[in-house]
Amino acid sequence: MIPPVYNPERYDIYIGNDVDKRSFVLNIRERYRQLMIKTIPAEPEQLYNFITHRFSDRRVVIGYEAGPTGFGLYDYMAAHDMDCVVIPPTSVRKAANEHVKNNRIDAGKLSTMLTEGDFDPVRVPEGPYRELRNFVQVRENYARLQRISKQRIKALLLANSLHTACQDVDTHWSNLFLKRLKILSCTPAVRFRLDRLLEDLDYARRQLSKATLELRDFCRKTDDVKEHIHNLQSIPGIGIVTSSALLGRVGDPRFLQNLRELGSFCGLVAREKSTGNKVRRGSITHTGNAHLRSLLVEAAWRTIQRDTELKQFYDRIASRHHILFAKQKAIVAVARKLTLRIYRVLKERRSYIIR
Repeated sequence: MIPPVYNPERYDIYIGNDVDKRSFVLNIRERYRQLMIKTIPAEPEQLYNFITHRFSDRRVVIGYEAGPTGFGLYDYMAAHDMDCVVIPPTSVRKAANEHVKNNRIDAGKLSTMLTEGDFDPVRVPEGPYRELRNFVQVRENYARLQRISKQRIKALLLANSLHTACQDVDTHWSNLFLKRLKILSCTPAVRFRLDRLLEDLDYARRQLSKATLELRDFCRKTDDVKEHIHNLQSIPGIGIVTSSALLGRVGDPRFLQNLRELGSFCGLVAREKSTGNKVRRGSITHTGNAHLRSLLVEAAWRTIQRDTELKQFYDRIASRHHILFAKQKAIVAVARKLTLRIYRVLKERRSYIIR
C-alpha cells in the first residue's frame, strides 16, 4: 500500500495513466526524460504484465486520476505489491490558454505530477471503510431522491395555485398530509402528475428507510467502525447519519495528518488571497462532498444547544457581522470548529467530554 505521504524520490519510473472504460493511455518517463507513450486495453492484468516484463529491475509508480472507473486498478496493483497513486482531479493543472485536451495530454500531465510530487494522493478507503462508503452513498442517493420528489410536488402545487390548499407543505410531510394530497381536487392532468410524484416520494421514503437500517446494522457488526461511530456520537449534535457519512468519506482515521485537515477536506475553510500586510479572506472553499458539509452545518446547529463553549463561540462570531448574515457566518465557523473536535475523537479513539 502506498504511504499516506507520496515521495517521488522513491521511484525510477513514473507512469501517468489516463483511464477510461476501454483503454489505458500510458505516459512513461524517468525523472528527467520521457521514455514512451503506449495505449493498452483497460485491463489491470495487462498493465501489470507489461510493467513486470519491461521494468522488472526498476522501482515503478503508477498514477491515475480519480473518476468513474473507481478503485479497481488500485486494488489490483496493491494486491500485486505495486505502488499505485490515485490523483484527485482538483490537483491536475490546466493552463489558462489550454484549448486542446486528449488522453495523451492528460497522461503526460499525470506522469509529470508524479515526478514532481506536488499533490496529495486520494486516500483510498479499504476494508470496512470501503463498505461503509457504499452504504453511505446508497443512503445519500435515496435522501436526495426524497428531497427532489418533495421539491417537485411543491413546484407542481405552486404552478397550479394549489399551494394555498396545503399551507403546511413546507414543514409537514406526515402520512396524514400525504393522504390529503392524494384526495386533493385538481384537473385530471395535474392529478396524474401529482400521483406519479407521490409514488416517487413513497418509493424514496421506503428505500431510504431500508438503506438506513442496513447502514445501522453494518455499523453495529463491524468492530472498528462501531468504535469510531460510538465516539463520534458522543459529540453533541452528531448522530448515526452524520457520523457514518463522515467516517465513510474520511476512511481510516489513522491516515489523518493534522488538526486542520478535516475542515479543509469538508470545504469549511475560508478562501484567502492575501499579499504583504493585506489579509483578504472570502467565503468558504466549498471543496469536498457537499452533502457531508451540509450534515456538519446541521450538526453545528444542534451542538450549540448543548455545548456552552461552542455556543459562546457562535455568539462571538455572530456579533462581528451584519445581522442579515451573522447567523450563517457564525454557524459555518462552528461547523469548522466542530471538525477539530472530530479530529481529536478519531485520532485518540476516545469519547468526547463536554466541558
